[in-house]
Amino acid sequence: MKTKKINEVRKQIEYEYKRNSYPDGFPKIPDISGKRYTDQEFFDLEFKNIFLKSWLMIFREDEIPNPGDFKIFDKLQRDILIVRQKDKSVKAFYNTCSHRGAPVVREKQGSTKLLKCQYHSWAYDLDGSLLRVPDERDFLELDLSCRGLKQVHCDTWDGWIFISLQDKDPGSLKEFLEPVASEMDCFKSSELKTIWKNSTLVKANWKTCLDAFMEVYHSPTIHKDTVNILLDGNGMAAGLLKNGHSRMVTPKRINLDGGMLGAEGQDFVPFIETCDSIHAETNVAYAMFPNFITPTDTSGYVAILFWPKSLRETEIEYLQLGPKWEGKEKPQYWIDQETSFYSIMEEDFKNLEPMQKSHDSGVFEKMPLNYQERRIYYYHQTVDDWVGRENIKSEMIAEDILSPFIEK
Repeated sequence: MKTKKINEVRKQIEYEYKRNSYPDGFPKIPDISGKRYTDQEFFDLEFKNIFLKSWLMIFREDEIPNPGDFKIFDKLQRDILIVRQKDKSVKAFYNTCSHRGAPVVREKQGSTKLLKCQYHSWAYDLDGSLLRVPDERDFLELDLSCRGLKQVHCDTWDGWIFISLQDKDPGSLKEFLEPVASEMDCFKSSELKTIWKNSTLVKANWKTCLDAFMEVYHSPTIHKDTVNILLDGNGMAAGLLKNGHSRMVTPKRINLDGGMLGAEGQDFVPFIETCDSIHAETNVAYAMFPNFITPTDTSGYVAILFWPKSLRETEIEYLQLGPKWEGKEKPQYWIDQETSFYSIMEEDFKNLEPMQKSHDSGVFEKMPLNYQERRIYYYHQTVDDWVGRENIKSEMIAEDILSPFIEK
Protein backbone atom coordinates (compact mmCIF):
# COMPACT_ATOMS: atom_id res chain seq x y z
CA MET A 1 0.00 0.00 0.00
CA LYS A 2 1.40 3.43 -0.94
CA THR A 3 2.42 5.85 1.80
CA LYS A 4 -0.33 8.33 0.91
CA LYS A 5 -2.99 5.62 1.23
CA ILE A 6 -1.49 4.37 4.51
CA ASN A 7 -1.75 7.88 5.95
CA GLU A 8 -5.36 8.16 4.74
CA VAL A 9 -6.25 4.88 6.42
CA ARG A 10 -4.59 5.93 9.68
CA LYS A 11 -6.60 9.16 9.70
CA GLN A 12 -9.76 7.16 9.06
CA ILE A 13 -8.96 4.90 12.02
CA GLU A 14 -8.50 7.98 14.23
CA TYR A 15 -11.85 9.30 13.03
CA GLU A 16 -13.58 6.00 13.75
CA TYR A 17 -12.31 6.04 17.34
CA LYS A 18 -13.57 9.59 17.90
CA ARG A 19 -16.96 9.60 16.19
CA ASN A 20 -20.07 9.06 18.32
CA SER A 21 -22.76 9.18 15.64
CA TYR A 22 -23.58 8.20 12.07
CA PRO A 23 -21.17 10.14 9.81
CA ASP A 24 -22.42 13.41 8.34
CA GLY A 25 -22.93 13.24 4.58
CA PHE A 26 -23.01 9.45 4.35
CA PRO A 27 -26.35 8.20 2.98
CA LYS A 28 -28.71 6.07 5.01
CA ILE A 29 -28.11 2.49 3.94
CA PRO A 30 -31.35 0.95 2.64
CA ASP A 31 -32.65 -2.31 4.05
CA ILE A 32 -31.70 -5.40 2.06
CA SER A 33 -34.54 -7.71 1.05
CA GLY A 34 -34.53 -11.09 2.76
CA LYS A 35 -35.64 -12.62 -0.53
CA ARG A 36 -32.14 -12.11 -1.92
CA TYR A 37 -31.20 -15.18 0.14
CA THR A 38 -34.21 -17.35 -0.70
CA ASP A 39 -35.35 -16.59 -4.26
CA GLN A 40 -34.39 -19.32 -6.75
CA GLU A 41 -34.78 -17.05 -9.77
CA PHE A 42 -32.41 -14.50 -8.25
CA PHE A 43 -29.87 -17.23 -7.42
CA ASP A 44 -30.00 -18.47 -11.01
CA LEU A 45 -29.36 -14.94 -12.27
CA GLU A 46 -26.37 -14.58 -9.94
CA PHE A 47 -24.91 -17.90 -11.01
CA LYS A 48 -25.34 -17.13 -14.71
CA ASN A 49 -24.23 -13.50 -14.71
CA ILE A 50 -21.52 -13.55 -12.05
CA PHE A 51 -20.02 -17.01 -11.56
CA LEU A 52 -20.18 -17.94 -15.23
CA LYS A 53 -18.71 -14.60 -16.36
CA SER A 54 -16.46 -13.02 -13.72
CA TRP A 55 -12.79 -13.75 -13.17
CA LEU A 56 -12.56 -16.44 -10.46
CA MET A 57 -9.58 -17.43 -8.33
CA ILE A 58 -9.50 -21.24 -8.40
CA PHE A 59 -6.23 -22.62 -6.98
CA ARG A 60 -2.48 -22.12 -6.66
CA GLU A 61 -0.03 -22.40 -9.55
CA ASP A 62 2.22 -24.71 -7.55
CA GLU A 63 -0.48 -27.39 -7.66
CA ILE A 64 0.46 -27.97 -11.33
CA PRO A 65 4.18 -27.04 -11.38
CA ASN A 66 5.47 -29.01 -14.40
CA PRO A 67 4.58 -29.23 -18.11
CA GLY A 68 1.79 -31.78 -18.55
CA ASP A 69 0.53 -31.39 -14.99
CA PHE A 70 -3.23 -30.94 -14.88
CA LYS A 71 -6.02 -30.44 -12.36
CA ILE A 72 -9.81 -30.44 -12.65
CA PHE A 73 -11.76 -27.49 -11.28
CA ASP A 74 -15.31 -28.68 -10.55
CA LYS A 75 -16.88 -26.08 -8.24
CA LEU A 76 -19.38 -24.70 -10.77
CA GLN A 77 -21.36 -27.74 -11.96
CA ARG A 78 -18.97 -28.37 -14.84
CA ASP A 79 -15.45 -29.81 -15.14
CA ILE A 80 -12.75 -27.39 -16.23
CA LEU A 81 -9.35 -28.85 -17.11
CA ILE A 82 -6.35 -26.67 -16.14
CA VAL A 83 -3.08 -27.74 -17.85
CA ARG A 84 0.51 -26.57 -17.49
CA GLN A 85 1.88 -26.02 -21.00
CA LYS A 86 5.27 -26.95 -22.42
CA ASP A 87 6.34 -23.29 -22.21
CA LYS A 88 5.26 -23.24 -18.49
CA SER A 89 2.18 -21.09 -19.19
CA VAL A 90 -1.25 -22.28 -18.04
CA LYS A 91 -4.32 -22.98 -20.18
CA ALA A 92 -7.85 -24.08 -19.33
CA PHE A 93 -10.41 -26.11 -21.27
CA TYR A 94 -13.74 -27.80 -20.74
CA ASN A 95 -12.99 -31.45 -19.96
CA THR A 96 -15.13 -32.35 -22.95
CA CYS A 97 -14.04 -34.21 -26.05
CA SER A 98 -15.29 -32.51 -29.22
CA HIS A 99 -16.49 -35.88 -30.58
CA ARG A 100 -19.30 -36.92 -28.21
CA GLY A 101 -18.56 -35.05 -25.03
CA ALA A 102 -16.69 -37.69 -23.03
CA PRO A 103 -13.98 -36.50 -20.60
CA VAL A 104 -10.41 -36.31 -21.85
CA VAL A 105 -9.13 -37.02 -18.34
CA ARG A 106 -10.90 -38.94 -15.57
CA GLU A 107 -8.49 -38.23 -12.71
CA LYS A 108 -8.97 -35.06 -10.62
CA GLN A 109 -5.24 -34.34 -10.86
CA GLY A 110 -2.25 -35.85 -12.60
CA SER A 111 0.37 -35.47 -15.31
CA THR A 112 0.31 -36.46 -18.98
CA LYS A 113 1.99 -35.85 -22.31
CA LEU A 114 -1.21 -36.22 -24.28
CA LEU A 115 -4.86 -35.52 -23.53
CA LYS A 116 -6.78 -38.56 -24.76
CA CYS A 117 -10.55 -39.00 -24.77
CA GLN A 118 -11.62 -41.76 -22.39
CA TYR A 119 -14.30 -43.03 -24.81
CA HIS A 120 -12.89 -43.23 -28.35
CA SER A 121 -9.23 -42.15 -27.87
CA TRP A 122 -9.37 -38.87 -29.74
CA ALA A 123 -5.97 -37.37 -28.88
CA TYR A 124 -5.26 -33.72 -28.08
CA ASP A 125 -2.03 -31.83 -27.48
CA LEU A 126 -1.58 -30.01 -24.16
CA ASP A 127 -2.64 -26.81 -25.92
CA GLY A 128 -6.03 -28.35 -26.74
CA SER A 129 -5.47 -28.89 -30.45
CA LEU A 130 -6.77 -32.16 -31.91
CA LEU A 131 -3.85 -34.30 -33.15
CA ARG A 132 -5.37 -37.57 -34.32
CA VAL A 133 -8.63 -39.48 -34.57
CA PRO A 134 -8.89 -43.29 -34.74
CA ASP A 135 -10.41 -44.51 -38.02
CA GLU A 136 -10.36 -41.01 -39.44
CA ARG A 137 -11.27 -42.49 -42.84
CA ASP A 138 -14.81 -43.09 -41.55
CA PHE A 139 -15.46 -39.35 -41.17
CA LEU A 140 -16.37 -37.20 -44.15
CA GLU A 141 -14.63 -33.81 -44.35
CA LEU A 142 -13.44 -33.86 -40.72
CA ASP A 143 -11.25 -30.80 -40.14
CA LEU A 144 -9.11 -31.56 -37.09
CA SER A 145 -8.03 -27.91 -36.80
CA CYS A 146 -11.64 -26.94 -35.99
CA ARG A 147 -12.24 -29.70 -33.43
CA GLY A 148 -9.92 -28.75 -30.58
CA LEU A 149 -10.98 -28.59 -26.94
CA LYS A 150 -13.17 -25.60 -26.04
CA GLN A 151 -10.84 -23.17 -24.34
CA VAL A 152 -11.63 -21.18 -21.19
CA HIS A 153 -10.16 -17.76 -20.39
CA CYS A 154 -7.26 -18.33 -18.01
CA ASP A 155 -4.66 -16.07 -16.42
CA THR A 156 -2.43 -15.92 -13.36
CA TRP A 157 -1.66 -13.40 -10.66
CA ASP A 158 1.06 -13.73 -8.04
CA GLY A 159 0.95 -17.51 -7.81
CA TRP A 160 -2.82 -17.86 -8.26
CA ILE A 161 -4.71 -19.27 -11.27
CA PHE A 162 -7.90 -17.52 -12.41
CA ILE A 163 -10.48 -18.49 -15.00
CA SER A 164 -13.50 -16.83 -16.58
CA LEU A 165 -16.21 -18.93 -18.22
CA GLN A 166 -17.78 -16.20 -20.30
CA ASP A 167 -17.55 -16.49 -24.09
CA LYS A 168 -16.57 -12.85 -24.60
CA ASP A 169 -13.28 -11.29 -23.58
CA PRO A 170 -13.50 -10.81 -19.78
CA GLY A 171 -10.91 -8.03 -19.90
CA SER A 172 -7.57 -7.77 -18.15
CA LEU A 173 -7.29 -9.84 -14.97
CA LYS A 174 -4.77 -7.43 -13.41
CA GLU A 175 -7.04 -4.45 -14.07
CA PHE A 176 -9.99 -6.35 -12.59
CA LEU A 177 -8.04 -7.13 -9.40
CA GLU A 178 -6.93 -3.55 -8.80
CA PRO A 179 -6.38 -1.92 -6.41
CA VAL A 180 -6.28 -5.04 -4.21
CA ALA A 181 -3.57 -6.67 -6.33
CA SER A 182 -1.19 -3.73 -5.88
CA GLU A 183 -1.90 -3.45 -2.16
CA MET A 184 -1.13 -7.16 -1.72
CA ASP A 185 2.13 -7.00 -3.69
CA CYS A 186 4.04 -6.71 -0.42
CA PHE A 187 3.17 -10.33 0.43
CA LYS A 188 4.98 -11.67 -2.64
CA SER A 189 2.34 -14.39 -2.84
CA SER A 190 4.07 -16.37 -5.58
CA GLU A 191 6.92 -17.06 -3.12
CA LEU A 192 4.61 -18.31 -0.37
CA LYS A 193 3.62 -21.94 0.17
CA THR A 194 0.31 -23.54 1.06
CA ILE A 195 0.53 -24.52 4.73
CA TRP A 196 -2.88 -26.21 5.04
CA LYS A 197 -6.11 -26.41 3.11
CA ASN A 198 -9.68 -27.35 4.01
CA SER A 199 -13.29 -26.94 2.88
CA THR A 200 -16.70 -27.07 4.55
CA LEU A 201 -20.19 -27.49 3.11
CA VAL A 202 -22.58 -25.04 4.77
CA LYS A 203 -26.36 -25.21 4.36
CA ALA A 204 -26.84 -21.53 3.64
CA ASN A 205 -26.96 -19.16 0.68
CA TRP A 206 -23.52 -18.06 -0.52
CA LYS A 207 -24.24 -14.41 0.38
CA THR A 208 -25.37 -15.38 3.88
CA CYS A 209 -21.95 -16.99 4.27
CA LEU A 210 -19.92 -14.25 2.63
CA ASP A 211 -21.70 -11.42 4.51
CA ALA A 212 -20.41 -12.90 7.78
CA PHE A 213 -16.83 -12.10 6.80
CA MET A 214 -17.45 -8.49 5.73
CA GLU A 215 -17.61 -6.81 9.16
CA VAL A 216 -16.27 -7.05 12.73
CA TYR A 217 -19.53 -5.87 14.31
CA HIS A 218 -20.17 -9.49 15.37
CA SER A 219 -16.75 -10.09 16.96
CA PRO A 220 -17.59 -9.04 20.55
CA THR A 221 -20.44 -11.57 20.51
CA ILE A 222 -19.29 -14.48 18.34
CA HIS A 223 -15.51 -14.20 18.78
CA LYS A 224 -15.31 -12.65 22.26
CA ASP A 225 -12.55 -15.03 23.42
CA THR A 226 -10.69 -15.20 20.09
CA VAL A 227 -10.71 -12.46 17.44
CA ASN A 228 -12.04 -9.80 19.80
CA ILE A 229 -9.03 -10.24 22.09
CA LEU A 230 -6.71 -9.39 19.20
CA LEU A 231 -8.67 -6.78 17.21
CA ASP A 232 -10.45 -3.55 18.18
CA GLY A 233 -13.51 -3.08 16.00
CA ASN A 234 -14.13 0.43 17.36
CA GLY A 235 -11.40 1.71 15.05
CA MET A 236 -12.29 -0.34 11.97
CA ALA A 237 -11.74 1.63 8.75
CA ALA A 238 -13.63 0.29 5.71
CA GLY A 239 -12.72 1.21 2.15
CA LEU A 240 -15.00 0.71 -0.85
CA LEU A 241 -12.81 -0.03 -3.87
CA LYS A 242 -13.50 -0.18 -7.59
CA ASN A 243 -14.73 -3.35 -9.32
CA GLY A 244 -16.76 -4.35 -6.25
CA HIS A 245 -13.72 -5.01 -4.06
CA SER A 246 -13.35 -3.62 -0.55
CA ARG A 247 -10.91 -3.32 2.31
CA MET A 248 -11.37 -3.55 6.09
CA VAL A 249 -8.54 -2.32 8.33
CA THR A 250 -8.96 -3.20 12.01
CA PRO A 251 -6.46 -2.01 14.66
CA LYS A 252 -4.77 -4.65 16.79
CA ARG A 253 -5.22 -4.65 20.55
CA ILE A 254 -2.09 -6.82 20.74
CA ASN A 255 0.61 -6.81 18.08
CA LEU A 256 2.11 -10.30 17.94
CA ASP A 257 3.88 -9.95 14.56
CA GLY A 258 2.09 -13.06 13.36
CA GLY A 259 -1.36 -12.51 14.73
CA MET A 260 -1.79 -15.58 16.91
CA LEU A 261 -2.07 -15.77 20.68
CA GLY A 262 0.21 -18.39 22.17
CA ALA A 263 2.99 -17.97 19.60
CA GLU A 264 5.21 -16.04 22.01
CA GLY A 265 8.43 -17.86 22.80
CA GLN A 266 8.20 -20.36 19.93
CA ASP A 267 11.37 -21.09 17.97
CA PHE A 268 9.69 -20.26 14.66
CA VAL A 269 7.29 -17.40 14.06
CA PRO A 270 6.86 -16.58 10.33
CA PHE A 271 7.35 -12.98 9.32
CA ILE A 272 7.16 -11.48 5.83
CA GLU A 273 9.65 -8.63 5.93
CA THR A 274 8.31 -6.95 2.80
CA CYS A 275 4.93 -6.24 4.43
CA ASP A 276 4.35 -2.50 4.74
CA SER A 277 3.65 -0.76 8.05
CA ILE A 278 -0.15 -0.78 7.86
CA HIS A 279 -0.21 -4.56 7.38
CA ALA A 280 2.11 -4.91 10.36
CA GLU A 281 0.20 -2.56 12.67
CA THR A 282 -3.35 -3.68 11.83
CA ASN A 283 -5.36 -6.55 10.39
CA VAL A 284 -6.06 -5.70 6.75
CA ALA A 285 -8.82 -7.86 5.28
CA TYR A 286 -9.72 -7.69 1.60
CA ALA A 287 -12.83 -8.77 -0.26
CA MET A 288 -12.18 -9.43 -3.94
CA PHE A 289 -15.35 -9.72 -6.03
CA PRO A 290 -17.08 -12.06 -6.42
CA ASN A 291 -16.13 -14.68 -3.81
CA PHE A 292 -12.68 -14.15 -2.26
CA ILE A 293 -12.05 -12.93 1.30
CA THR A 294 -8.68 -12.72 3.02
CA PRO A 295 -7.60 -11.53 6.45
CA THR A 296 -3.90 -10.74 6.16
CA ASP A 297 -1.02 -10.51 8.60
CA THR A 298 2.77 -10.36 8.56
CA SER A 299 2.79 -14.16 8.83
CA GLY A 300 0.85 -14.53 5.56
CA TYR A 301 -2.85 -14.75 4.78
CA VAL A 302 -5.79 -17.12 4.69
CA ALA A 303 -7.62 -17.24 1.36
CA ILE A 304 -11.34 -17.96 1.81
CA LEU A 305 -13.41 -18.83 -1.28
CA PHE A 306 -17.21 -19.15 -1.39
CA TRP A 307 -18.65 -21.51 -4.02
CA PRO A 308 -22.47 -21.63 -4.46
CA LYS A 309 -23.60 -25.24 -4.77
CA SER A 310 -27.33 -24.45 -4.73
CA LEU A 311 -29.68 -21.76 -3.42
CA ARG A 312 -29.19 -22.94 0.17
CA GLU A 313 -25.81 -24.65 0.06
CA THR A 314 -22.29 -23.19 -0.13
CA GLU A 315 -18.86 -24.78 -0.18
CA ILE A 316 -16.44 -22.62 1.80
CA GLU A 317 -12.84 -23.39 0.84
CA TYR A 318 -9.98 -21.92 2.85
CA LEU A 319 -6.21 -22.24 2.79
CA GLN A 320 -3.29 -20.66 4.61
CA LEU A 321 -0.32 -19.18 2.74
CA GLY A 322 2.92 -18.43 4.51
CA PRO A 323 6.69 -18.14 3.97
CA LYS A 324 8.79 -21.25 3.46
CA TRP A 325 10.92 -22.67 6.27
CA GLU A 326 14.00 -24.84 6.52
CA GLY A 327 13.52 -28.56 7.02
CA LYS A 328 10.67 -30.92 6.18
CA GLU A 329 8.80 -30.88 9.48
CA LYS A 330 5.98 -28.36 9.80
CA PRO A 331 6.75 -25.83 12.56
CA GLN A 332 4.62 -26.01 15.68
CA TYR A 333 3.46 -22.45 14.98
CA TRP A 334 1.52 -23.59 11.91
CA ILE A 335 0.03 -26.62 13.69
CA ASP A 336 -1.28 -24.34 16.44
CA GLN A 337 -2.41 -21.70 13.97
CA GLU A 338 -4.45 -24.22 11.98
CA THR A 339 -6.24 -25.39 15.11
CA SER A 340 -6.88 -21.78 16.15
CA PHE A 341 -8.26 -20.76 12.76
CA TYR A 342 -10.57 -23.77 12.52
CA SER A 343 -12.04 -22.92 15.92
CA ILE A 344 -12.70 -19.34 14.75
CA MET A 345 -14.36 -20.60 11.58
CA GLU A 346 -16.55 -22.93 13.64
CA GLU A 347 -17.71 -19.92 15.64
CA ASP A 348 -18.93 -18.36 12.38
CA PHE A 349 -20.39 -21.59 11.00
CA LYS A 350 -22.65 -22.06 14.04
CA ASN A 351 -24.77 -19.11 12.93
CA LEU A 352 -25.01 -19.63 9.20
CA GLU A 353 -27.44 -22.54 8.88
CA PRO A 354 -29.80 -21.12 11.56
CA MET A 355 -29.67 -17.77 9.74
CA GLN A 356 -30.73 -19.45 6.51
CA LYS A 357 -33.65 -21.06 8.33
CA SER A 358 -34.64 -17.59 9.54
CA HIS A 359 -34.40 -16.27 5.98
CA ASP A 360 -36.66 -19.08 4.84
CA SER A 361 -39.21 -18.58 7.61
CA GLY A 362 -41.14 -15.91 5.73
CA VAL A 363 -40.89 -13.38 8.57
CA PHE A 364 -37.38 -12.17 7.68
CA GLU A 365 -38.46 -9.59 5.13
CA LYS A 366 -35.75 -6.94 5.41
CA MET A 367 -32.22 -6.64 6.79
CA PRO A 368 -31.15 -3.25 8.21
CA LEU A 369 -27.43 -2.48 7.94
CA ASN A 370 -25.37 -0.03 9.98
CA TYR A 371 -22.41 2.08 8.91
CA GLN A 372 -19.94 -0.63 10.02
CA GLU A 373 -21.69 -3.02 7.63
CA ARG A 374 -21.50 -0.78 4.57
CA ARG A 375 -19.19 -3.23 2.79
CA ILE A 376 -22.08 -5.72 2.75
CA TYR A 377 -24.42 -3.27 1.05
CA TYR A 378 -21.71 -2.28 -1.46
CA TYR A 379 -21.22 -5.96 -2.24
CA HIS A 380 -24.93 -6.50 -2.88
CA GLN A 381 -24.99 -3.34 -4.97
CA THR A 382 -22.20 -4.82 -7.12
CA VAL A 383 -24.06 -8.13 -7.42
CA ASP A 384 -26.97 -6.20 -8.94
CA ASP A 385 -24.60 -4.34 -11.28
CA TRP A 386 -23.59 -7.72 -12.72
CA VAL A 387 -27.05 -9.27 -12.72
CA GLY A 388 -28.73 -6.16 -14.18
CA ARG A 389 -31.37 -4.37 -12.12
CA GLU A 390 -33.81 -4.66 -15.01
CA ASN A 391 -33.74 -8.44 -14.41
CA ILE A 392 -34.46 -8.26 -10.66
CA LYS A 393 -37.83 -8.04 -8.90
CA SER A 394 -38.27 -4.43 -7.80
CA GLU A 395 -38.61 -5.20 -4.09
CA MET A 396 -35.27 -7.08 -4.13
CA ILE A 397 -33.04 -4.49 -5.81
CA ALA A 398 -30.01 -3.04 -4.03
CA GLU A 399 -29.94 0.48 -5.45
CA ASP A 400 -26.62 2.06 -6.39
CA ILE A 401 -26.11 4.60 -3.58
CA LEU A 402 -22.46 3.99 -2.64
CA SER A 403 -20.65 4.60 -5.95
CA PRO A 404 -19.82 8.21 -4.91
CA PHE A 405 -17.91 6.75 -1.94
CA ILE A 406 -15.63 4.43 -3.91
CA GLU A 407 -11.98 5.36 -3.32
CA LYS A 408 -10.36 7.06 -6.28
